[in-house]
Amino acid sequence: MTTQEYRSVRRPPASRISRSGEILDLVRRGQATTTGQLADQLGLARSTVNDRVELLLASELLSTSTEQVTGSRGRPASTLVFNPRAGTTLAAQLGISGIRLAVTDLAGEILSSEMIDIDLADGPRHVLRLVTEGFDQALVRLGEDRAQVHGIGFGLPARVELAGHPSETPWSDEVVRAVLAEWLPVPVFVDHDVNLLAFGELCARDDAPEVLVSVKVGTVIGCGLVINGHVVQGESGMAGEIGHTRVGDSEVPCSCGNVGCLNAVASGGALARRLREKGIDAPNARAVAALAKAGDVDAGHAVRMAGRDIGEVLAGVVNLLNPAVISLWGYLAEAEEQLIAGIRESIARSAQPGPAGKVRIEPAAMGGDAGLYGAAMMVVEHALRPEAVDSYLHASLD
Repeated sequence: MTTQEYRSVRRPPASRISRSGEILDLVRRGQATTTGQLADQLGLARSTVNDRVELLLASELLSTSTEQVTGSRGRPASTLVFNPRAGTTLAAQLGISGIRLAVTDLAGEILSSEMIDIDLADGPRHVLRLVTEGFDQALVRLGEDRAQVHGIGFGLPARVELAGHPSETPWSDEVVRAVLAEWLPVPVFVDHDVNLLAFGELCARDDAPEVLVSVKVGTVIGCGLVINGHVVQGESGMAGEIGHTRVGDSEVPCSCGNVGCLNAVASGGALARRLREKGIDAPNARAVAALAKAGDVDAGHAVRMAGRDIGEVLAGVVNLLNPAVISLWGYLAEAEEQLIAGIRESIARSAQPGPAGKVRIEPAAMGGDAGLYGAAMMVVEHALRPEAVDSYLHASLD
């Protein structure tokens, strides 16, 4: 749709804009789709709702659809629908050897994505220059206006992993935020990749689990935690560092300086090294998963044993938090049959029967896009807060 379909709107006073964001929120979440339903839920006169709806239609945040409303008779009513193509977000997920970029709409749907090879040792300013160039190119390809970008979501690996790849300028939330905001003056949200995974998983699900654990099982291992709809950061922002929990009696050195950490014995990187020692061509975690899926006995056994080690650590998480869901994301999760089998075995053996029998262990709902989706939805949930929408309408009508 285009704004030409609606008559021009003069800049209204603040009182004529307030609560427009509440209307958009109700429509976006499917809680109301007609002016009558909106008036009833908000306790406003229909004329007042119509004024706000007209503004939202003019801004293209809402559009209309003619369909039969459930329980109604006669001609189909005109219903209101959220228009996710009214703007875009930019999402990035930094890895150890590459960074994935995406442009999404305001529902988190990926419109364009690419992977860029990087070296973390080059430092954040060099890598972020590649990021901004990649975003600019993607926006041009899509024909999207930079003025319609509502924000940037950026996922960083855990501090311990970044510390293992030192650069002249250390990676930090502040550096990323400053560089990206200088390039494009929009809100920039930076968080640990596992927290964005967990948030994305929460947004993608319909069942709203009270406790959700989202586990990254790739080159390294970590997890994000959601309790009652909120991502848990921890006192120092390091909640979920299960990759640096010691398992068994292993003396394998870990990058953190300890020995026997879960990362050192069960991560995709660790499995690839062990398979190479056996003469098997496994350059990285993705290759390990591919071999396991293809039926390679050694790779399949390695992934299943890794699942058991991961399950031993998760058994403590299950006893402590009694999660409804443990979702798995990352290269090793692509070999889900062997990985999940190993995790289930250890949880069944080491956790209490009650919580162990209830927890569901499954691949991430958004698959490989889970991290980017979480980064995008972090922007969306901020940009489309009712008060933020009201402010956006004020600015757009100036």
